[in-house]
Parts: sequence; C-alpha cells; structure tokens
Amino acid sequence: MSPMVKILIGLIAALLIGWIWHGPLGHGAALIDRMEGQARTAVAATEVPGIEVHLARHPLKRIATLDGPANDLQREGLGSQKGISDYVRAIDGIAKVRWADEKPATAMPLLAEGLLLHVIAYLLGLGLAAIFWGRKKKEGFL
Repeated sequence: MSPMVKILIGLIAALLIGWIWHGPLGHGAALIDRMEGQARTAVAATEVPGIEVHLARHPLKRIATLDGPANDLQREGLGSQKGISDYVRAIDGIAKVRWADEKPATAMPLLAEGLLLHVIAYLLGLGLAAIFWGRKKKEGFL
C-alpha cells in the first residue's frame, strides 16, 4: 500500500472520530446546551425582564441570538457599563452575539470547526512524525 493511501486512511479515520464525537455521541449538542444555559444565567443577572437567548441549533453554531424588549443602552451598554450583549459575549465559547431584529450573523458550523481542528491536529502530528522518524539516520553520525 502506498504511503499516500495510508495518510488518507489516517485522515479519514481522524475525521470519522471527530464526527462521531460531535454528532452520535452528542458532545456538540451538549456544548451548545451548556453555553445556552450560561447565557440564560448571564441574561437573568442583568435583571431586564423579557429577554430570551437561544443558540443556533440547525446546524449547531456558537451564535447567541437575543430577543426581547431592550433599548440600545440596555443592549450594548454605555462607556464602562456593560450591556446585555456584553454579558453574553463574556461566556467562553460564544463566537458572536446578535439580536433577533438585526441581520443574521454568519459563523462556521460547530461540526466544521471541530473537523477543521481534527485535520490541523492530524497534519501537525504527521509533520512532527516526519521530522522525528521520517529519515533514516546514517551509521556513525549523531
């Protein structure tokens, strides 16, 4: 079997593992659920009634969408005071925050982010392996 076929089989295996982790095992949805819960807690702490927060589900994305009766000052804050959007932006993992009456935000789906990281990690490992174990050392030299 040629080395290129072996590399492709390894890459496909890495992508398959990433997809299984994200989809069938449910870790992608669990991440979105956790971030959405934290966002709801952060919004509740602002004590502005009627504000709802949802993260994109189809496909899963790290975009928080806020909806409710808030004016511009409550939404974005003023000067050193934080707005509702700032509290949600501060949550680890949230990529973007938008309000329902604004234009839709674009972001890469969570699955694509995960698979891209798997490809990068695989290629990095492949490169390091080639550096350390790829060339035969000559006898008598260090």
